[in-house]
Amino acid sequence: MPAGKPSGAHRIFNPFPGYTYGGIASLGKGESMENGTLQEADGSGASAQAGIKKIELHIVVGCADARDVSAAFYTALNEQREEELKEGTLVDFQRMSVAGTFVTYGIIDEIKSHIQDKMREYYPYYKAGVPIDIFVHLTAHGNVVLKKGRLHSTRSYHDIEVEDAPFNCGMIHAQEVALEMEGMLLAKRAVLEYGLRGKRHQLRIETEEDVETLMKRAYGHNGTIAGNWVKSIVNLCTHAYEQKKILRQSLDSDPTFENLKITLTAGVKNYHTNEYYRVDGNTHLNTFLDLVYDKVRKSGRVQDDSHTRKQAPALGMFHHSEIQQARALAVKYYLGMDKYNVGQVFAIGSMNVPDYFKTFGPYKNAGFFYGVKHLGLRTWIVMGRDLKEAEKMQERIRNDPLMGYFVKEFDVKLVAMDKDGKRLA
Repeated sequence: MPAGKPSGAHRIFNPFPGYTYGGIASLGKGESMENGTLQEADGSGASAQAGIKKIELHIVVGCADARDVSAAFYTALNEQREEELKEGTLVDFQRMSVAGTFVTYGIIDEIKSHIQDKMREYYPYYKAGVPIDIFVHLTAHGNVVLKKGRLHSTRSYHDIEVEDAPFNCGMIHAQEVALEMEGMLLAKRAVLEYGLRGKRHQLRIETEEDVETLMKRAYGHNGTIAGNWVKSIVNLCTHAYEQKKILRQSLDSDPTFENLKITLTAGVKNYHTNEYYRVDGNTHLNTFLDLVYDKVRKSGRVQDDSHTRKQAPALGMFHHSEIQQARALAVKYYLGMDKYNVGQVFAIGSMNVPDYFKTFGPYKNAGFFYGVKHLGLRTWIVMGRDLKEAEKMQERIRNDPLMGYFVKEFDVKLVAMDKDGKRLA
């Protein structure tokens, strides 16, 4: 669509009454949703709603930082939907929380699986001839500003620079965190367990060779944690662009996605000024996310220091990325507060968290360690769409050799619950 001009209105489904921005096919059999959501036409499954001209799936890959999601953003998102509600475009908005927004092999697989799952959900619309556009947005954050004399509209990382601030992404120090993780294991001669129940093995970490053995056996990695598993962000201006290129190369070389139109964007946001700078160079493309950030930008600078001071969240969180406004739900159900304030929850969210048979990747592990050790988070909400899913997520955390060890070492409390606040017994 032309820059600055929406290509029709966008509509967002609401699978969770009282909350916004959900997916399209989140209802159980026999259930229906009013005001334009999917309904059961017969016993064969959900039917496409009349009058829908286009579907847009937007997957935002953002940081786990507690300040990354604000009320201003969600207000703008909702306003954009309301303005365009009746024009016929359905927007399915999804968000993944990844420490540092690093696109690893695991994250790529997760994005691909997410897209495939969504395409299966959209079949009634495909069958009705409704076009489907897919967008993946890679977003970094930091105290980025325009260089003197440069323009916002160029969408080039050459036109922005980073100034020192406490809200620059902590993953510019990721390798230091990795060194600390590894050093702790060696200093304590830690005994780590790996494998699934019935096939668990133990390994004592006394040398770097032991670290390499653990990484190969449990994580399929040839190397050490600090040596080449976790890496730091080199430049916040170019980071999102670099991750976009990695994802693009993988998508373009995968025949599974040849028939799909998948658009990638990259950008950097400034928590203080509410500016969002696209850095992918595509000056001809203005997406739904850009229109949302235009509204956020117009709200002006943040008046308090909640976005810009060093993050000090009250809770850590793992959540399935289909659960919209998961951080606000955690605050409501665990802290008993109806209003969510930016910075309250440090979150790790993805589609595959319930895959209990897998270990976590480098940046989820580094993010968890950082949250526990440096942010002092000793309580972590584990939120699934239902209790069975929450149980699987909790099992995966405890099964992971590194996370499981840090849960025990720091006496971390895992509170498993569903999206309605019901807790696992």
